[in-house]
Parts: sequence; C-alpha cells; structure tokens
Amino acid sequence: MEWLEWLERIGELPAEVWLIPPVVFLTLLVAVGWLLRERLLRRYRAIAARTGLTVKRKIVDPSSVQGSFRGRDLVMTTVGPRRPNFRRQWTLVSVYLKNPEFIGLTMWPQGVLDNLIIAAGGTEVEVGDEEFDRRFVIRSRDERIVAKMFADNRELRGLLVRANVDSVELMSSRLHAYYPRGERDAAHAELLFTAVTALADAIDSLKPDYKPEILRAE
Repeated sequence: MEWLEWLERIGELPAEVWLIPPVVFLTLLVAVGWLLRERLLRRYRAIAARTGLTVKRKIVDPSSVQGSFRGRDLVMTTVGPRRPNFRRQWTLVSVYLKNPEFIGLTMWPQGVLDNLIIAAGGTEVEVGDEEFDRRFVIRSRDERIVAKMFADNRELRGLLVRANVDSVELMSSRLHAYYPRGERDAAHAELLFTAVTALADAIDSLKPDYKPEILRAE
C-alpha cells in the first residue's frame, strides 16, 4: 500500500518538476564542456607564448594556435584519431610550402601488416637508416629523391623521431603532420613545430631527379 501511495503522490507533482533532471543534466554537460575548452585554451596560450604564435579562439570549429614559425605559416589544432588507439584527441600541425618539384609523400608507423606486405614483396622508400626505416613506412612517387632527402639529413630524421611524429601527408603546397595525442607540453610543441618546418624546408630545397637529354648529331 505504501508503494501505491508513493506513486500516487509522485503523479500529483506539477509537470514542470519532470523538466528539472534533464535541465540539470544539460547544465552540467555544458559546464563540463566549457571547463574542458578553457583548459585546452590555457594549454594553447602556453604553447603560443613559447613559440611566438597566437591563439585563434573559435566557437564552432576547433580553436587553433597559428602564425609564423621559423619563417613558415603554421597552424596547430586538435583532431580526432587517425587510426584506432586509446587517445581520443590527436594534434594536427599544418605548414605551407612551395614544393617546387611537386613531390608526393606519405609516412606512417610501420606495423605488423606493413611488415607482412614488405615480406611479400611490397615496396617502400628505404633511407638507409635502420632505425628510421624500421620506424616508418614511406611512400612516394618520387622514391629516389625522397630517399636521398632523408638519407642526407640526419638532423631531420632525429627531429621527427624525437618529436614522436606519427604520420605525415604532403598535399601539394600543404604539409600535414600528426602527433598521436592532444598537445599538452609547450616545450614538446616547439620541438614538434621545429620538426615539421624542417621537413618543409627539406622538401622546398629538393632538386629534380633527372638528367638532361643530350642530343648528338649523327
């Protein structure tokens, strides 16, 4: 009987009372989102202060850190995972470059499937640095010139490894580099920016990999 009386009393409550739980839930959801956003912006401001860049705060799209770094236009923002891992947020660093030879380039971590493909006869760009070749799969339509670019630049290889760059995509005049977590450390962000702009510098300094045709009179 007590249960019936309790249910009856609940039924007598004003309809507005039932709006309280969803309103409270939505308010908490908005508050948590705002706090997370402010924490992200604090990290961005620390990165911007160390690297000489600025924070561009956005309402709908993700906010970003951007400006000129080592003479190149650079943008850093947060994106979703590029491949399955437990990190919900990754960092994307984009720089603009000339790419005078229209080089194509992609890089990603070498995994078990890549090892099987290579063992079965698949090809990749080999730099000649055992550790670097084991760490990355490099694909390019300009294999020889890209291999030489990395082989001749030990400092560049070291920067990419120390910055823990996950993957790279060169799309015409824009270079995208991904770091497999949300950037939290200003010092690491500076290292990451240095590695990405150093790669852009190396690409812009590439020379065509061909020999001029010599015509001889018969």
